[in-house]
Amino acid sequence: MIQLEPLAASVELAVGLVRQPPGARGPDPRSAPQSPVEVLAALLDFSGSVALAELLDAPTPQGQPHAEAQRIALKLEDSLRAQLDAVGARALQRLAQEPATASAHPPAALLQRIERLTQVRNSRVPAAQVGARLARELGGPLHAALAASIRRAQSDFATLRAKVAPELRALGPRADRLERIDAALQIGIQAKLTGLFERLVLAAELSFERACLESLAVLPEDFTAEHLAAWSAPNGWIEHHRERCARMLIAFCGHLQRAVEGLLQAAIQAEMVE
Repeated sequence: MIQLEPLAASVELAVGLVRQPPGARGPDPRSAPQSPVEVLAALLDFSGSVALAELLDAPTPQGQPHAEAQRIALKLEDSLRAQLDAVGARALQRLAQEPATASAHPPAALLQRIERLTQVRNSRVPAAQVGARLARELGGPLHAALAASIRRAQSDFATLRAKVAPELRALGPRADRLERIDAALQIGIQAKLTGLFERLVLAAELSFERACLESLAVLPEDFTAEHLAAWSAPNGWIEHHRERCARMLIAFCGHLQRAVEGLLQAAIQAEMVE
């Protein structure tokens, strides 16, 4: 019987994104798919659906595992684990290099930004529209780095997945079939998943804008740079948001990593390598 672990891992993140759109307080049972199967059906394009159906309809292959299947599997497990960890670490390093953190927004510079947007020195707390513009200026570089990190991580995991594919297929006929099914699935849902991943960045932008507007709302009418010092503090809301973006990236990489790891374990199990 075909193992479904890698297929489930491939849509795990998509299930959560479809059920919980940005800004929603909870899943909407009237419109959100209620199972991974329904989410998968919604994500697959037509050609991907046809390719996957043909592979699933093919008879279960017969034959023995590769004579060196056990050695290949052990080697794959060790090398793949290290490579997957390295991909996730590089993604976080790229995000950490972005200077749009609290230290990049000293109080005096924040005050100048607000004054430039309002064009009235310390007259009042900026209106919502001005606050939204301020949030885009302050958070734009960080969110651009988050988007770039997500795209690069997705590409790096896909490259690694393709790199180990021949070794997975070499384990035996059932592992070969499983790898091809998973590959067809990845191709079939790529376009839709890209859109869903973009919603991660949109969610981060909306969260940052809300935090910015809330912080502006509590400023006194005659606020000064001293009042803005808390924004740039190590425990201020700007740094908290940067940490939240890092956690989002960690979670994203974790989903991609589990998909590859699940495929490897299922391929090994399919050939019953002992």
